[in-house]
Amino acid sequence: MRILCLDIGSRRIGVAISDPLKIAAQPFCVLDLQKEDLYSCLDKIFNEHQIEKIVIGYPVSKFHPDKATEKLQKIDEICSELERRYKVGIIKWDERFSTKAVERILREENVSWQKRKKVVDKLAAVYILQGYLDFINS
Repeated sequence: MRILCLDIGSRRIGVAISDPLKIAAQPFCVLDLQKEDLYSCLDKIFNEHQIEKIVIGYPVSKFHPDKATEKLQKIDEICSELERRYKVGIIKWDERFSTKAVERILREENVSWQKRKKVVDKLAAVYILQGYLDFINS
């Protein structure tokens, strides 16, 4: 069984998946919501991999942790639909600074902006999922 991670943005969703032992997170893909249907793509992933739960990058504001934003409401709606559709546990995991951390690493490695733009979302999902895996394995 594996754990799936979604880093939900307004245009793209970064996807990462754990190894079967739930030790390491691996980049999977980036879903472009303007070109692809989220649930069609996830149906394929669920058909090809044994997914037992989904970790969702949850952007809690460091300045207003109790304030529900439009983005949080959208993520909550997606979480409800994922739970209903796939009958798996949903873990909302703090994703603050995940994209910034990944962007910093890619910049330090002199990765061009065009290449960074293609991978940053799925690497942010890896960053989030690896944090969760490290937590459950500690």
